[in-house]
Amino acid sequence: MRLMTNVAPLLWLLASAGAFFFVFKPSRQWPVVGTPARALMVFVLVFVGGAVLVAVTRPEDEPPPAPKAVAPAPRAAPPDPALVRAHPERYLTLFRVKADRNKAGAVLLTGAAINTSGLPIREPRLTCRMSKSGTPAGTVTTVVHETVPAGGRLIFAAINLGLADGAWDRWACAVAEAKID
Repeated sequence: MRLMTNVAPLLWLLASAGAFFFVFKPSRQWPVVGTPARALMVFVLVFVGGAVLVAVTRPEDEPPPAPKAVAPAPRAAPPDPALVRAHPERYLTLFRVKADRNKAGAVLLTGAAINTSGLPIREPRLTCRMSKSGTPAGTVTTVVHETVPAGGRLIFAAINLGLADGAWDRWACAVAEAKID
């Protein structure tokens, strides 16, 4: 069936072109295409017959396969509120944190803190260890006087952490402390 599907349109094209040629230059040797009227009739028959043949041999379009069902990931149970109250900083995750240097040389921190607990956490203290090629360049710290909602995020931009002790090109930041209402 595949060979016929590929060959039928090509044969139809060649037969139609040949029949069309005889419409303008009839052949006295072949009586079927001996006159322009007969050649035109042959051309129409070849063209329509070939169209029907190509339509019949064309494979039917198959619908795309159904997408595989993906089971949703099980949601983690919220942590025990007593554990969150004991160490709220453990339930804050820093996301896309970037440290920059302002004109005065202070460290400016941009990013977000994501709360993975079921309780709002306020006033996280962010601490960043600065280094240059593995050599420590000091630690800078600041408190963000905001509340991270339960299960939400707190976006901060250009928070000034102060001056580092030396030149730096790398940083490692974490939440050192936080409070619960």
